[in-house]
Amino acid sequence: MKEEICKRIKIIRTNLNMNKNEFANFLGITPQYLCSIENGENCLSVEKIILLSQKANVSTDYILLGREDIVNEALIKRVKNISQQQLDNCFALIKDIVIFMDKQA
Repeated sequence: MKEEICKRIKIIRTNLNMNKNEFANFLGITPQYLCSIENGENCLSVEKIILLSQKANVSTDYILLGREDIVNEALIKRVKNISQQQLDNCFALIKDIVIFMDKQA
């Protein structure tokens, strides 16, 4: 399980387009400690996992368990503030995607 958590931490770093030094600074740890985490030798503390979750906008469930089906708070806040015009545009886009998928089938 620890190895899987460490892999996901590296994936998060990669998705943020950060090198090891930048990511270590982002988390408030040394680059050496980050290397040991990404190599599966160590793991982030609970406090650092929570910090990573908040700063990288990923759920702790994803970091710890690999669950990607959790909707994060930032996305919920954004959807709540969507205008009617933006909502109409989203539905039009979804409709176009469905039509495209049907043509591919």
